[in-house]
Amino acid sequence: MPELKKRKVGLGAEADQASGLRRIFDQLPVRWSLVLQPSMRSDNQADALAGRARQWATHAGPTLVIDAARSQVALALGLRLRYDLEHALAGDCDLGDACVAAGNSLWVLPAARALDAAFADERRAEPVASALQSIAREMRQAMLILPAARVSWVRHFPEIVRERQALIPVSRGADASTAVLTAVRRAMSDAEIDTFHLLFLGMGDAAAGRLLSGMAAIAHRHFGATLIAAKPVPDTEIASAGASIRDRSVESVF
Repeated sequence: MPELKKRKVGLGAEADQASGLRRIFDQLPVRWSLVLQPSMRSDNQADALAGRARQWATHAGPTLVIDAARSQVALALGLRLRYDLEHALAGDCDLGDACVAAGNSLWVLPAARALDAAFADERRAEPVASALQSIAREMRQAMLILPAARVSWVRHFPEIVRERQALIPVSRGADASTAVLTAVRRAMSDAEIDTFHLLFLGMGDAAAGRLLSGMAAIAHRHFGATLIAAKPVPDTEIASAGASIRDRSVESVF
C-alpha cells in the first residue's frame, strides 16, 4: 500500500484557522462522538446530523465529521465530493484533500469505502484508523458515523471505547423500534457500549416520548442498556447547515 501522503494534512487555510483555535483551547484532546446508523434511516437523518455538526462547530470549535456509513451528511451540507479517505490511502490524493470544508470550523471526510476495505481485509484496519486519528488531531470535535452492524470497529478508538455511549438517529415507521433495539444489542455485545442517546426525527414530543418509553423498558430489561432522548437540534441549525456553501463547485464529483 502506498504511504499515506500528509503534505496537506493541515487542510490549507482552513486548517490554519483550526490549528489557531486549537491553541486557544489549550491543546485539549479531540473529543470523539460515535453515531450509529441503524438499518432503518429516514430522509431527514442527514440534515439532522449536519445540523448537529454545525452546532458543534459553532459552539465547540473545529469539528470533523467522518462519514463511514454513507449517511449523506456532505450532501446535506451542500458539498460535492471529489476524493474520499480511500483515495488518500491509495496515494491518489493527500489526506487533507479528502477533507472538504463545510463552512467555518467544519469539515467532512467520507470514509465508507475505506471502512469497507478494512472489514474485507483486517490488515487494512490499522492504516484506516491511523489516518482518521491523524486528521482528527487538528480538531476539537470528531463525529464518527458508523453503520450499527460495524460497531465493533470502535475498538480502534480508545477514546470512544472509554465513553461507552453513542447517538442513534430514530426514524418514524413501524420498524423503527426494531431497528434501534437491534443496533443497541449489537453495540453492547460487540463494543460494550451501554448508554444510547436517541435522536428522534420527524416526530412530535408525545410520539417520541411513547416510543422512547417502550424501547427503554425493553433495552433495560433484556440488555441492561440505558436509553436517553438526545437534545434535538434547532430547526434553524438544520435549515442553515449548508446555506453558505450551496453554490460551491468542484472539478469533478466523486
